[in-house]
Amino acid sequence: MKRIFLASVFAICFILCACSADEETIPEYEYIAEIDMENVKDVYPNFSNIPAVYIEIDRDLFAVNRENYVNATVTVPDSGVIEADAQIKGRGNASWNLPQKPYNIKFNSKTDLFGMGAAKKWVLITLFYDKTLLRNYLTLNLAETVSKGPEMDCRFVEVVINGQYNGLYLLAEKIEDDDERVDIKKKNDDVIFEIEQPYRHNNLCDNCIFLRSGVHLTFKDPEPEDLTESEFASLYSKLQSFMTSADSAIRSGNYEEYSQYIDVDSFVSWYIVNEFVKNFDSQFVTSCYCYVKDGRLYMGPCWDYDTCYGNQDVATCLDPKGYHVKNAPWFNYLMRDSEFFSLVCRRWQQLVDEGVFDGMLEDIDTQTEYLSAASANQFDRWRDSLKTTDLRGKRSLFTYKEELDYLKNWINERVKWLNTKWTVE
Repeated sequence: MKRIFLASVFAICFILCACSADEETIPEYEYIAEIDMENVKDVYPNFSNIPAVYIEIDRDLFAVNRENYVNATVTVPDSGVIEADAQIKGRGNASWNLPQKPYNIKFNSKTDLFGMGAAKKWVLITLFYDKTLLRNYLTLNLAETVSKGPEMDCRFVEVVINGQYNGLYLLAEKIEDDDERVDIKKKNDDVIFEIEQPYRHNNLCDNCIFLRSGVHLTFKDPEPEDLTESEFASLYSKLQSFMTSADSAIRSGNYEEYSQYIDVDSFVSWYIVNEFVKNFDSQFVTSCYCYVKDGRLYMGPCWDYDTCYGNQDVATCLDPKGYHVKNAPWFNYLMRDSEFFSLVCRRWQQLVDEGVFDGMLEDIDTQTEYLSAASANQFDRWRDSLKTTDLRGKRSLFTYKEELDYLKNWINERVKWLNTKWTVE
């Protein structure tokens, strides 16, 4: 116990020193992945003050894939969950290829974690590609502030799988039909869609809806396999007809016409969040969600933000100036409409006046202090995380402090630029 505690203290000190290194220096880190302890549930709380999730599976972790769930026992002491029966499997697309992999957890019965509401399905989001560890957290919380609709709540946790420390994760709700999440009514033919480009599934999709605007919809809940062939055929026919009409109304650029089909407030909220963070995928590439409820189309919930806030050298996403999501299907029509544009400007100015973005900068400092020990553990466990240049190439930074400063500066510059564009007349 004493040796382990001293080792963790040494690791934390080492990281703090490394963070002050010259930007040209790529730091080296101790590797604690292979620490094996008999009483891991008693020992690991010494590593940090972050809640822990302990997962036990009856096989090697490398045998877990994205296709099939495997049986697991999950313990979350800080949430009162002790050895609950569950299943886990891998998740994600590009993130599944990272050393620190993301996972889906499915409890056998509905389970409330940290007061986020009882549900069976939960998501463990990897933080490997985000050297600040904060981008998903900040954006999901911003979405909850901006939006009046359902958004996915989240908490930081440290994860131990089969007695091995697997790093810092963001535990989040899963986008699904649930009264605690997206409360749709499938009996009324309500549905959750994901918007993504056809190449994301090799241009093969017999059960997708293609719209003239360029929007490509895949059924997320219910999925085709959840229904009988005749049930899905009926649902598909109704939704294709509705979405074709809604798409035509949006393309008209006429507020009186498209407001009959869409929940305008949800489109305004989703657009502000995603344009502000300048997320590449939010140009309807992938991980963009919308849903039909009670005969209206809603945008959201927001999802997947590890590459935003200038963290991906693609298109113009590194630059805090300029539009990106404005060029996406639907929004390239909506933002030409003076009424929609006016709603965006008024909502943006309200958020600025309420200090939302100043609060975000303060939250970065608060969360950095809160994660001080856990971040050291994360960079020890995944020693190549701070070294990677995969997302930003030559503009990569290699210390935690530099990355945090970069994030705060990018947000400041983004707010300044949007303030010059989204002005209330």
